Amino acid sequence: MLLIITNQEDIHPNPVIDHLTQLKVPFFRLNTENLYSHYNVYYQISNDVNDFCIQTKDGFHTITREQISAVWERRPCKPMTTYDPIDNEQLENLLKEEGDGFLKYLRIALHQLPWIGHAVNEYKAGSKLLQKIVAKQVGFSIPQTIFSNQVTDVEKFKTEKIAVKPIRAFGFEISDEENLIFYTSLTNKEKLLELGEKNFRNNINFLESYIEKKFEVRTTIIGKSDFSAIIESQTFDADKGKIDWRQGYDHGMTFRAYEIPQSVIDKCHKFLAYFDLEFGCFDFIVDQDDVYHFLECNTNGQWMWIEDETNLPISLSIAQYFKAHYESKTQKTS
Repeated sequence: MLLIITNQEDIHPNPVIDHLTQLKVPFFRLNTENLYSHYNVYYQISNDVNDFCIQTKDGFHTITREQISAVWERRPCKPMTTYDPIDNEQLENLLKEEGDGFLKYLRIALHQLPWIGHAVNEYKAGSKLLQKIVAKQVGFSIPQTIFSNQVTDVEKFKTEKIAVKPIRAFGFEISDEENLIFYTSLTNKEKLLELGEKNFRNNINFLESYIEKKFEVRTTIIGKSDFSAIIESQTFDADKGKIDWRQGYDHGMTFRAYEIPQSVIDKCHKFLAYFDLEFGCFDFIVDQDDVYHFLECNTNGQWMWIEDETNLPISLSIAQYFKAHYESKTQKTS
């Protein structure tokens, strides 16, 4: 049985669940925000026993440790409510933190099972620093990258054009109706140097040499399967998707299925193997000489928008990946 650890607002599991149902692969969906209100949880470990059970409170759905054939983690969140109302806000928050702590411990305890969205390995793979190091090791071309809080380090760039990126911050809320989102922006050496030390030293600035794009590619790896799409971003203005394709969502940006060289796919598999992962969404810049430059790998990335635009069977491939592990476990226990 597949254990899906997610939240009820995430739509990505839905098409995969449809395929799982058709493929007759049993699954249990744990929406973590409802941990207390919707589930009964039991875990016993002793010298003789190591077992747990999660059951929906209506009693219709149950999963035990022995039944799990694989785990799929898709953006779980902290418990949002307790079962009974708690008058003390501090106590309520403490109880939610305790529930979140249990969920983290549970996922770590299941680390040896087949996973997509591995709770342990993804933490290491999330490092943008380590990603660049590993990408270089497996043979990818990478942009010159500098993390620094010293403006003088800008002089080390071999290109005049420089991309400025956020390390982790997504943005912040300006008002109830407006958010500031941090997208990749394009600048140059001179402008960065003009900022001076005072305007540079309060952040670890994430800078990359800017590569002129022929086009961009998103490649999704699922086990031994791969799906690639061209992101048609280069006909747009700089602030509408040409620099950071995510800005193109609201401006009619399109995507189309594309077959990339096998040598690039092989490097993707080597990259994921380093982290002991079997799923990843890779972003590449392809330059005018058709060289693929690795930007990053989101090891639990979004893919439904690619499937919707291109009809690539990504959700089916994910379901088939879990089907293979379910059948393997069934054969071993029969």
